[in-house]
Formats: sequence, structure tokens, C-alpha cells
Amino acid sequence: MIPKYLRLSGFLSYKDTVELDFSQFRLACISGSNGAGKSSLLDAITWALFGQARRRDDSLIYGNAKSAEVIFDFLYETDLYRIQRSKPRNKSTVLDFFVRDTDGNWKILTEHSVHETEMKIQRTLRMDYDTFTNASFFLQGKADQFAQQRPSDRKRILANILGLEVWEVYRDRAVERRKQIENEQATINGQLEEIQNELKEEP
Repeated sequence: MIPKYLRLSGFLSYKDTVELDFSQFRLACISGSNGAGKSSLLDAITWALFGQARRRDDSLIYGNAKSAEVIFDFLYETDLYRIQRSKPRNKSTVLDFFVRDTDGNWKILTEHSVHETEMKIQRTLRMDYDTFTNASFFLQGKADQFAQQRPSDRKRILANILGLEVWEVYRDRAVERRKQIENEQATINGQLEEIQNELKEEP
């Protein structure tokens, strides 16, 4: 995933609209005094992608702003995607997911609910929040988070990073196919046994 554009307003440290065009640089260092909004930029990305940040719900909204909103564009494989997530004060979160088509228009990928849309984003990225924060994005003060995970969790995270979950799907399909063939074989064997018993009774 390659970040391309970030826009946030009313989100954590940012009351007014702020835009960040990642195409203008290849490497960046974010610096500033405490409370300047350095971490808020990174929180905006995880909140847009996975709905998770340092704070939750209305506490994400700056001061007396009416809502918090983040728009995040990123390039994944050969497609450009956009996620637009907003949280109006005292209301439910709104989440939209888009992909840019060959004509340069945004094609909507949003599902019927926020949860379903989040699942679609995770399937598109082939990673969840835990995988993202252990492989691509290290949270402040948690650089050793992966090493602190249980062995089973480390295995799951590595499998997601390497895309090995597809082999779990293949394995499940193979197991189901084997059961189907075994059932068909048992049916055929039963029919053969009946035929053999009938043949024994023939003169």
C-alpha cells in the first residue's frame, strides 16, 4: 500500500481542514512540539483504514467541531483506492470505500453497513489492524509489539503478511472435496455389494 493523499478536518488536533499530498515526496520526517498533531496524522490513516485510533467515537472530534472526517487515498497493486470516514457528533460513523476506474471516476465499493465495508477493506488489503501495526506501522512506544505477541498470534500475523491465508482456503476446499469423494466412493461400493449379492443368487 502506497499513501497518495490525506485530508482531515475536525480530527483530534486538527480543527481546520488539512491536506497532505504524498506524491510530493518519497521520504518525510514529521517533527514538532507536543500536541502539534504529529501522531494525529498517523492516527488518521489507521482510523480511515480500520476504524481504530488512540481515541474512540466523539473523543476523536476536535473541541466543539461538529464532526471528524478523514479522506485517505492509497495505491494498492495497480489500483487507486479512496476511503472516506466521518464521525458526526452524537451520531454513527459513516464509511465509504471507492476505487478509481480507467476513466478517472470513483467507483463506489461501499457495502450495506460500516462493518461489512471494513471487512471489504481488509480483504482488499489482505491485512487487518493487528497485521498493519505489526508489519507496516509501528505505534508510538510499541516498536516491539510483534515480539511481545503469543506464538500463535505471531504465526497468524506472519501468515497475513506473506499472504499464506489463501493456503488455508485451499486446504479447507481439499478437505471438503476429499469428504465428497469418500462419500461417493462409499455409495458406489454399496451399490457394487448389492449387485454382487444379487449375482450370487442367480443360477
